[in-house]
Amino acid sequence: MPDDLDPRVDLLERLAAQQVTLNDQLITVTARLGEEHALYQERQLVQEVRTAEHAERLRQHEAILEELLAFLTAIKDLLKMPNDH
Repeated sequence: MPDDLDPRVDLLERLAAQQVTLNDQLITVTARLGEEHALYQERQLVQEVRTAEHAERLRQHEAILEELLAFLTAIKDLLKMPNDH
């Protein structure tokens, strides 16, 4: 009976060692995924800020263009007026 037990014990010891290795790998992979997720969230936040900044610049440019259009329209209207010299 002890002869039958030795291979089984060896197998169980190898399986236990494999389990420890797999657990360590799982911990490493989980930590790496956490780091990657944090980096992804940071990049998303940076992108959202850049998008908001870009939208604000577009609004500012649109306001400048509206002012310029009003100014040019006023000049055009002045040029259309008869000259009373």
